[in-house]
Amino acid sequence: MSSLFLRGGVAIVRRMSEEKNPHSHDRIFRHAMSLPLVARQFLETWMPAAFLPLVDWSSLHVERISGINVSLAERREDVLYRIKVAGKPVSFYILFEHQSFPVRIMPLRVNEYIGLIWQSHRVEIEAGGTLPLVIPVVIYSGPGKWTAVRRLRDLIEIPAEIAEWASSFVPDCGFFLVELSGVQWEKLADGCLARAVMGALQSERTGEMKFQAVQRIVGDLFAEPQREEALKIANHLWRYLLQHSELQSREVCEIVESRIPAEQKEKFMSTADILRQEGRQEGGILARQQAVVEALEIRFDRVPDGLREEIGRIVDSARLHALHRAAIRCADLESFVKDI
Repeated sequence: MSSLFLRGGVAIVRRMSEEKNPHSHDRIFRHAMSLPLVARQFLETWMPAAFLPLVDWSSLHVERISGINVSLAERREDVLYRIKVAGKPVSFYILFEHQSFPVRIMPLRVNEYIGLIWQSHRVEIEAGGTLPLVIPVVIYSGPGKWTAVRRLRDLIEIPAEIAEWASSFVPDCGFFLVELSGVQWEKLADGCLARAVMGALQSERTGEMKFQAVQRIVGDLFAEPQREEALKIANHLWRYLLQHSELQSREVCEIVESRIPAEQKEKFMSTADILRQEGRQEGGILARQQAVVEALEIRFDRVPDGLREEIGRIVDSARLHALHRAAIRCADLESFVKDI
């Protein structure tokens, strides 16, 4: 897990080498994007202008996709909106791309997700109905630009000799790409709440989660006129910002004092204190793990990668203390491994 701890008065983010769920911290974005207000602010910013007058915003709601939630459990942070456009149902499937580089197979994945969404409408189709339009939207926060293909047909090899005849059988699923890298802050979203969410994604992935960025994100969060909606994600977003920044303690205090409403200040400082304590504890575990590895290196020169990983999975402080003593006293690596 990610943690925040103090070293010389500076809050530092540490990511443990063995994470049980590498995307768990990003579920804040699924929660945020599931709020109708954030969804509307996001779509109004990134969809074509001609599309907006046709939308019945009162019809917008978030749907659960049973196929994706079961078969593709790793995509739990994605969101599906159902909304009426020109009187017809349209689905927007919002995917958060967590990789720091473009994924070549994205069109294939998108096609798979759309198929699962359509499968959920099988009963209607069998009764003579039609499938809803599904518009997949990939949010890519960089740090670089998307350079991979965006259409499924670009991944399919068609023999030149039969291209004219075969082309009608080639699926051509694409996706709408939202690239956050390089986008000016004001253009991330028109609404304050969505801009705070998109700004957090952009800042973390581009390595710009500094004092000014966090201050601006928190400022937008509480500048949202619909305060109750902002409070639904405020504390979770605050934790995310602290865990992915390197703020000094005085900077945390300054942000709380200058950007957070009076009735929320105590709660937000309490969250910062909890993370600080968690960070100290996890920092101690990391130090004990390193001490075990270093003792083995001093005695035997080299520690196999598999053994390093095994030690990195141990988080019990007493057990690590015992292993440190064993590393100092053991006759060889084989006898040490028996103690793990």
